[in-house]
Parts: sequence; C-alpha cells; structure tokens
Amino acid sequence: MTSRSRYRLLFAVSCVLFTYSFLNHHKFPLNFDILWPDQQSSRRSAPPIEERQQVPLASLESSFFTWSDPDAPPIPKPPYKPELEESPPIPDPFPLLSEYPAPPKKFLLQHVPKPPRGQSKEEAPLLIGFTRNWPLLLQCVTSYIAAGWPPSSIYVVENTGTMFSNRQGRLTLQNPFYLNHTQLGMLGVNVIITPTLLTFAQLQNFYLWTALNRNWDYFFWSHQDLLVFSPPGDPSSTLYSNVLSVMQYLKTPAAPRWAHHFFAYDHLTLVNTASVLSTGGWDTQIPFYSTDCDMYTRLMWAGFWQGESPDVGRIFDVKTVVDDFAALLSLPGYQASFNGTVYEDPAELGEVMQDVKYNHSNDNSGRNTWQLRQRGGQDEPFYRDAVGFEVGTQMTIELGRKVFAEKWGHRGCDIALMEGIESGDAWRLERDWEEGDGGEDSW
Repeated sequence: MTSRSRYRLLFAVSCVLFTYSFLNHHKFPLNFDILWPDQQSSRRSAPPIEERQQVPLASLESSFFTWSDPDAPPIPKPPYKPELEESPPIPDPFPLLSEYPAPPKKFLLQHVPKPPRGQSKEEAPLLIGFTRNWPLLLQCVTSYIAAGWPPSSIYVVENTGTMFSNRQGRLTLQNPFYLNHTQLGMLGVNVIITPTLLTFAQLQNFYLWTALNRNWDYFFWSHQDLLVFSPPGDPSSTLYSNVLSVMQYLKTPAAPRWAHHFFAYDHLTLVNTASVLSTGGWDTQIPFYSTDCDMYTRLMWAGFWQGESPDVGRIFDVKTVVDDFAALLSLPGYQASFNGTVYEDPAELGEVMQDVKYNHSNDNSGRNTWQLRQRGGQDEPFYRDAVGFEVGTQMTIELGRKVFAEKWGHRGCDIALMEGIESGDAWRLERDWEEGDGGEDSW
C-alpha cells in the first residue's frame, strides 16, 4: 500500500469516527429514513388539523379556552350602547392642494420668508407628531412654513399605527387617522412613519432615536394643535429666525448646561439630545399626562437648566381651523377668516381660535375634543372605532397618572417641591395620601 493510499484510508476512518461522535453528542437520530424526502412518502401523514387533539393547557385551557368545550354554556351578548349623533363630515381644509393639475411648490411658497443665509436645512429639524385630525395638522404645518420654517426641515411623524396605509392612499378624509403624504410633499415637508402606534412617552423616545440615527445634536418638536405666527413689525424677524438665534446661543460655551428650551411651555420645544438621553429618556410606563412632569423634574434634579423664551413669535393652542389654509401662505385672492369672519390681524385671529378651545361653556367644551372630530373610515385598513379609541386612551392616561403617583409617592406634578427628594427615590417612597382622599382632583 502506497503512502497516498494509507493517507486516504486514515482520512476516511477519521471522517467516520468524527461523524459518529458528532451525531451521538447532539443526540441526532440514527434512523436516517425520516430525513430523506423520497422515503417520507411511505410514512403516515399527519391528520387534518380539525382532527388533531388540542395541546393540553391544564388549568389555562379550562379557564380561558372554553370555546373548545362543547358542553360550555353560551355567554349572552351585552346590549349595544346608545348610538351617537353623526359627526358632520370634514371639509377639505386646503382645496388648492386638491386641484388638478396641482399648483407648483414655487407658487404655493411665493410669499414665504427665506431662512437666514448660510443655514443648513438640517440645522433646525422640527418634528411634529400626528395621530388624529388631518386638518389640524395641516394648519399647524402651513403656519410654521408661513412663519419662516424651511419646509425641508419639517418632519411630520405619522404615529397612526396604520403602517403604510396613508402612504398608499388607502384611507379617506373622514378617517381620524387619515394623513395626505402627497399634499405634505407638495409643500416640501418630510414624513416619517412610526412602526406602530406609540404613546406620547414612546413617541418622545422615538424622536430621540431618530435624532441619534440622523446625527442631530439638537432638534425641535411641536404639538400639532397649534397655530403660529411671526412677531409683528420687522419682516426679517420671523419665528424661525428667532428660535434659531436662541439655539445658536445655547450652543455656545456661555450657555448653561441645558436639556430643553421651551417656547410657550412645551408647545414648541428645543431638545438637547445628549442631555435627555443621559437621564434615560422618557419613562414609557407613564404613557401620557404627567410623563412630562416626570421627565422635566428628573432633568432638573440632574442639574440641567430648562428655560423659556416666550417672545419669539405668537403661538396659539387651538382645536379648530381657519376657513382656508391658502390665506396662511398669503396667496393672492385669499383672506384669513374663521367661521366666515375676516381678520386683518393674525394675532386677533389666533386669540379668537384659542378662546374657542378653552371656552368650556360652549357645546364643544373640552380642549381636546378635536381628537374626536372625525368618526369615519369603516371598512378601511386598521379601522378603529373613534369613540372607543378615545375611551381606551383616557383609560391609559389615568393608568399613567397612577403609575406616576406610585413612582414618587405623591399625586400631582409638584414633586419638585417635596423636601429632600431626588431621582434615586423613584419607587422607594411610601404614599403621602390615603385611599379615597382627594380622588382625581389632586391632579
């Protein structure tokens, strides 16, 4: 036997021993017939799914899977709730954008102030979160553009939970979650879609995640139920140029160590990405109201300054819309009007609309009733009952307040006034209230 033949024999024996050792170690079956497709045809096929026995679930099966028990008694269906009055249909808030052929962007933005020279479009990204009420969002976006904010720096964050339905044009105007990607594109505005429906706290962390991915050290975010204007007088002093000046100062060594800077509280907010991330971001166990109290107070305890510049422009908190958004862009032939009344002074218009929101004596009382303005969309993708969605949201809000109270041992946003409290006291303090006293009024 030659040396080459001996080598081949030794190699073959080694392969057999290795294979046997490997199969034995991993407990692989040695009856290889079950692995070969040509031999599987002779084996008995699995029974149809309706003939298979359910996997035993012990007590869980009897408690939760009673539909599998043929002897289970039927559960009566509860009666229906009273039918609500039909909501009047939403009119097209910006008919000019719906015309065919569509007007060019140059025409739409012909009277929009130009941004300060030398500013990068990425230097002041503005994120506007959206879940419900397309007219209110479009009004907010249009007013920011009219106040000098470059459309290319505006990012609408679509937080509807409808995946790509809006981008594909599968929802209609009467659907609460409807958003028109095409019309935002006509104005030059960007759209970012969240992967699923997020709470307010989750959305804030999504903003931070977006900032990290896009290398934004600073960014702005805004509520969607706003109507904004530049200050009167000097045309070169726009809302955008003023907030930009504030941001440029805060980036200098002379500025204090800061995390947020507010313009009309957090209706419009400038965020220092690294500062907020350094304290762990927003607490998503407190999904809506009081999560801001938690976040801003923790940042204060961490030594961050959070100031306010209320005079950069005019920012109004509204729940209604002007008669035609073309007037906000000062397009020829359009006048700023609300409910048929023309206003020459934008500030007066904004004040009237803000008063409507906070006037609880009228039939549309409640500052957030705008979220229930649309009730259509039946049979469309991801349809949700508008009233039921609001009920579920309110229940989640109340749960978040209870979580906040348990976290800090106190009901109410004024935890910063508690003597000696610090961030490390979270979840360690006894309640400072008794069950049944104060109720929800403590908030």
